[in-house]
Amino acid sequence: MMARKKKRTTMLGPIVILSLLLIGLWKLIDSYEPVPVSLDNSKEIQELVDEVSYGKVQVNWREVAAVVKAKYSMDTVKSTDIQGIAKQFMDRKKGEYTLKPMKSVLEDLHFTAEEKQTAYKTVNSLNKQYNDSTSQQKFISKIKKGAIANYEKYGILPSVTIAQAVLESNWGKSGLTKDYNNLFGIKGHNWDGATANMKTKENYNDHINSDFRVYASLEDSIKDHGQFLAENKRYEKNGLFDGQTYQEQTKALEDAGYSTATNENGDKIYSSMLMEIIQTYQLQVIDSQAVLNQNA
Repeated sequence: MMARKKKRTTMLGPIVILSLLLIGLWKLIDSYEPVPVSLDNSKEIQELVDEVSYGKVQVNWREVAAVVKAKYSMDTVKSTDIQGIAKQFMDRKKGEYTLKPMKSVLEDLHFTAEEKQTAYKTVNSLNKQYNDSTSQQKFISKIKKGAIANYEKYGILPSVTIAQAVLESNWGKSGLTKDYNNLFGIKGHNWDGATANMKTKENYNDHINSDFRVYASLEDSIKDHGQFLAENKRYEKNGLFDGQTYQEQTKALEDAGYSTATNENGDKIYSSMLMEIIQTYQLQVIDSQAVLNQNA
């Protein structure tokens, strides 16, 4: 009988598989981006930056956080350090504040190439972290362009326009918005176009029926919102167009009587409701971007 040839065992298959697994694991590790700033630190920085911005110009808290992370330890950085960095983003000329781009701030602080890389990586990670695909973010993205256009034409901050649209339309889900494209609950007074009669909540526990403006599109609603505020002198009188930050402009809307919303104690709550939306969804970041683009 002929002797059988022994089969040669080969390690090529397992080696190839192992190599592919290692390459895949490396790519996964390389693409993984840890949360650059903790939630607690984010909230603290956001609050401090908004305090520094008040009455001047809205600074982007994410850019401040990125610079802080590159310069300090997030565990030991002081509030005064964060405020100091936020002030670096402001320029004052002839009594008016303007916003400086992050690139200029890094140059002014004489950051090394490595520190700059850390700062840019951090701000990019923060932007990705807060740019999710939830229905809320999709709604914000849908009306963002129109809100920025209103700012460029009338000076109403995008964060304020978006927050009003969110609050008045319940994220675009209200009957007034779905059926008639009215995002802001603007009533039919001094309006030559079509109107719709709807029930509305005026304060804590009261409902009345009113006529509201009807629009062909959400974009038309946003445009008319800016024009409505600009043409009604009570908003100018109460400082809406003088406000440089969302805190000032939301308070001006409340003082001018845009909404009569009150709580169970009869206290006005419109401004606080708008600010809560702005802070929760960080709409003031859009303000910073719009200001920079306008000054470019």
